[in-house]
Amino acid sequence: METGHLEVALIKVGEALIYVPADEDGLWINKTVAGAMNGRDSEDMRNGFTTALFNSRGVHTVDPSGKPETDLAEKYEKKAEDVENAGFHRLAVTLRGLSESYNRQAERVKADFGKDEGE
Repeated sequence: METGHLEVALIKVGEALIYVPADEDGLWINKTVAGAMNGRDSEDMRNGFTTALFNSRGVHTVDPSGKPETDLAEKYEKKAEDVENAGFHRLAVTLRGLSESYNRQAERVKADFGKDEGE
């Protein structure tokens, strides 16, 4: 009987993996860990990883320019490129999703702060 515990456990493992050190060859994440998260059946781990990265930003103030969100989008796009070049395509897709999320946030911030006060 499936209880759903495995899914939750894999999400929690993914959340913890944001603290994994860089690989010895200079890749920003350990390649063994990247390989585990890149697996076809590792979507739950990747989801937990992404959620933890998003939450790691913590409390922040809103900059009407959207620059902090744009900077984060660029950071995660670069990380996606790095892992894709190392052969971890599914992990790259996940990180690109996070990057796109920050780009959308930047656009929303700019749109919200660009409105007149009377609107």
